Amino acid sequence: MLILGVLLAGCVAVWTLAFNLGRKPPVVVRAGPSLKEAAVEFYGVPEVSYDAVAFFLHGCLPLLYSIDDSGHPLLPLAQGLVAPEVYSEAERRLNASGPDVQANRMTQGLALTGITDVVADAPSGRAAAYVRGYLTVTVRHAEAQFFPWRAQVLLAINPVSRLNPYPFYVLRCEERTGPDAPAWDSAHDNHRFLVP
Repeated sequence: MLILGVLLAGCVAVWTLAFNLGRKPPVVVRAGPSLKEAAVEFYGVPEVSYDAVAFFLHGCLPLLYSIDDSGHPLLPLAQGLVAPEVYSEAERRLNASGPDVQANRMTQGLALTGITDVVADAPSGRAAAYVRGYLTVTVRHAEAQFFPWRAQVLLAINPVSRLNPYPFYVLRCEERTGPDAPAWDSAHDNHRFLVP
């Protein structure tokens, strides 16, 4: 009888404990990421979104074409956003047209109208985009001329950090300006751009 009493008391204690624990909310302890997960997150290639590419290109490419009769004051803002070859080519082009721009009080600006065919290659950390736009040239601040402009842009994908807040870096920019530029719309191939 004593043994049955002890077993009954133990059974009541277990059921009471189970009833009390059943009413308490569960406690979830989340562990931090493993070293492997942290390394993949830090060094991994981020996803390429169309919005990020469009935002970057709208802020970067017009800097390479902006000029007025006082020179090209916006071009230095593109340093660090584009490869040195792209920067020096833009600087050479703007410096060559500088005397004509000053003599005729000209301004030039690039307006992007479309960014299409955004393709990315995660293993190489690169992306490419086809960009459409118009170069606007005004002479003596009166008459404006619009020239079709097209470009294939190769981008390196950068992890955003405190040291580098920009998600991309322009490695190469093949462009066409003038009446024959729209013919490139059907002939371009962004996939070949990704091949190093």
